[in-house]
Amino acid sequence: MQHIDERRLEEDVEYRFRYVAEYIGFGEEDERAIHEASSLTLPLVPKIVDALYDAFHRHDATWRHFLPRQQGKADFGASLDRRLNELTPNHAMVKTRKHSLGRYFVRLMTQPYDAAMIQYMDAMGRIHKAETHRARLDIPLVQMNAFMGQLADVMFTLIHGLELDPAREHALIRAYSRVFWLQNDLVSRHYLKLEQR
Repeated sequence: MQHIDERRLEEDVEYRFRYVAEYIGFGEEDERAIHEASSLTLPLVPKIVDALYDAFHRHDATWRHFLPRQQGKADFGASLDRRLNELTPNHAMVKTRKHSLGRYFVRLMTQPYDAAMIQYMDAMGRIHKAETHRARLDIPLVQMNAFMGQLADVMFTLIHGLELDPAREHALIRAYSRVFWLQNDLVSRHYLKLEQR
């Protein structure tokens, strides 16, 4: 039986990532499956981003998080309903955020899952919780969970549409499923930290 330092799981993000990765079976084969398929999945990034933002735009509970001033950008000065209607998917701020999300996917598809990637994935949780980051984002955990669930569904549907041989498709879906669980853990930990204070 392997000994796990449970205190360290809460203090050392790399230790935590490696533990969860080993627990759920994420390893070199998954990383290889993701990287070898990148020539097929990179062209899907705009579709993935658009699908996620279409869902954000369908719900006021998610779309409202694009309204507050962020890192020096001016806030709107009208009622929430009016502001939500004024903020179209083609707004410059939304386009900037879509571009950032696209870069995230490119990195997941092409970069090694090393210490730098672990820190990057951990930052995805930290930047979405205001109390743990200097930005004014404060996205409720339920919205982050809904996003991660939808992301998995969108990704797996698009992978299925690639018409890969069944073994390769299965390996790629399993690899991304594990990545998304790892990512979800690194998001959730920033919310749990606040509850433990």
